Amino acid sequence: MKKIIVALLLLTMSSACYGAASDDVYVRKDVFDAKMEAMFNRLHAEIGEVRGDIKALSERIDGVNASLSGRIDGLNASLSGRIDGLDKRIDDLRNGIYLWLVAIGLFVSWPKLKELVQKFGKSTPSITLEDVRRLIEENNTRTAGKAQA
Repeated sequence: MKKIIVALLLLTMSSACYGAASDDVYVRKDVFDAKMEAMFNRLHAEIGEVRGDIKALSERIDGVNASLSGRIDGLNASLSGRIDGLDKRIDDLRNGIYLWLVAIGLFVSWPKLKELVQKFGKSTPSITLEDVRRLIEENNTRTAGKAQA
């Protein structure tokens, strides 16, 4: 029995601890509407200010974009000119290197070229005097052989 009483006592005490009292405050409809209208007007004014700030920032950003665009275009033109000049200088350097390589190649191969020129410069005639005499003798022997036949 003691156990049941203790259990009931615990249940009643624990539910009493969590009980809540209501502090409801009732507002008349006209007061509520007035407060809501005031809050709506205040929020509307703040939204208008935020829109103005956004427009001002947008105009500043547009001005900065225009000036940056002009600077970038100027830098692009400047760098394009410098790159074109650099390309021309590299082409000139490449041509100079090729000319030096050709000059060194001619210097190294000069003895062989000299021998080649001398070999073709002293070319022997394709028909010598001995070849002409031999041809005449062969012709004479043929004509003599035909004359006897």
